[in-house]
Amino acid sequence: QAMRGTSSRGWSAAKARASSLWAKCGADCACALHGRIAAMAASTSAGETWAFLDWAKALQEDPGNQNNQVREKLPSYFDVFGVDPKSYQVNLKVLESRYRTLQTYLHPDKLRAKGGENLLELGETCSAHVNEAYGTLRSPLSRASYMLQQRGMATEEGSKLDDLEFLSFVMETRERIEGDLTAQELCEVEREIGEKIEESVSEIGRLLREDDLMGAREITEKLKYYENIKNEIVRQK
Repeated sequence: QAMRGTSSRGWSAAKARASSLWAKCGADCACALHGRIAAMAASTSAGETWAFLDWAKALQEDPGNQNNQVREKLPSYFDVFGVDPKSYQVNLKVLESRYRTLQTYLHPDKLRAKGGENLLELGETCSAHVNEAYGTLRSPLSRASYMLQQRGMATEEGSKLDDLEFLSFVMETRERIEGDLTAQELCEVEREIGEKIEESVSEIGRLLREDDLMGAREITEKLKYYENIKNEIVRQK
C-alpha cells in the first residue's frame, strides 16, 4: 500500500534499496536512506515498514550475510524501530508493535532453520540488539540518557548536582519514606514523585528540541533521583 504522499512505485523502490544497502554494508549504509523514509515511517499504521525491518525480511531469503559485519555496524536504537532520532517523545504502542514484528523475523531458532549455525549467531546478535534498543527507548530515563550520549553529552555515574534546593528535597523525601508512614501517606508521596517525573520528562523533551544539552543532562540527572525514590516506594508497598 502506498504511504501518504508517496507513490507505491516510489515506496517499493525505497524498500528494495534499503534491503540491498543493509545486506551489503550494514546499518551505516542505510542511514542516508533512513532520513528520506523516516517521515513516511512516522505516519504509517501497523502494516508499515522501515529500513531495518526490510533488512530483517531480506535476511530470510539471503542467509549469506555475515554476523561480524552486522555486529560492527549495528543500527542506532532509533533506526532499529524506524522512529525519529530527534524526537524524545515515543509512541510506546507503536514501539511495542514494531518490537514484536522484528522478533518474528530475527528469532535465532528461526534463522538457524534458514541458514544453520552461522545465521543462528547472527540472529542472537540482532535479537539481543533489538531487545536492548526496546528496553532503552521504552524508558524515559534511559531514552534521555541515550539521546544525550548520541549527541555527545553522556551522563556519568555518580555525577554531582549543584542544585542544593533539589538535593534538600530529595533528602527530605527519603527521610519521609524511611519513616513510619501509613499506606495513605506513602501513596501521597508516590503521587508527588509521579508528578515530578512527569514534569521532568516534559522538560527534557523541550530542552532536547531546543538542543539545550546541558539543561537536558541536568534534568535527566534529577530524573534518576526521582526514579530511585519511586522504586523505593514501590518496594515498600
